[in-house]
Amino acid sequence: MTSTLFSPITLSGVTFPNRVVISPMCQYSAPDGAASDWHMAHLGQFAMSRAGLLLLEATAVEPAGRISPLCLALYSDAQEAALARVVTMLRYAGGDMPLGIQLGHAGRKGSCHMPWDGGHGLTPEEGGWPIVGPSALPYDDRRAVPEALDEAGMERIAAAFVDAAERADRI
Repeated sequence: MTSTLFSPITLSGVTFPNRVVISPMCQYSAPDGAASDWHMAHLGQFAMSRAGLLLLEATAVEPAGRISPLCLALYSDAQEAALARVVTMLRYAGGDMPLGIQLGHAGRKGSCHMPWDGGHGLTPEEGGWPIVGPSALPYDDRRAVPEALDEAGMERIAAAFVDAAERADRI
């Protein structure tokens, strides 16, 4: 049997040159949510791989949606400009390699230390921020109790996803 790994595939009108996908990887290297030189180097190596698709890491749609203080985000003009710089390089290095982005919201798992520092919740004294969730139940006993989302909160987050998607599309 012949492998189809390196054969093209079309999904939702997008043709990928092969079926190799670079999965999104949280890098915890985005001060104020802005893509940095780290992203240039890290993602640049994958752009040159000629994989079928490169997915950018989980990208927060609002400040409370960040996992950690150094998570990539796309809710401000400065973050959009920083990510545009990286995407410009990726398009140069990767040619016509399709790019994707994983937009996300950490919810009750947000406001945390880096994984290598234990990953537990940040206190307000450590720079932690209020988190939200579907209920007021904490993720675990090392995290803050989230504010339970009401309909207005869910609508705000939905609108933040739309705004971040529009920003990503402009890039």
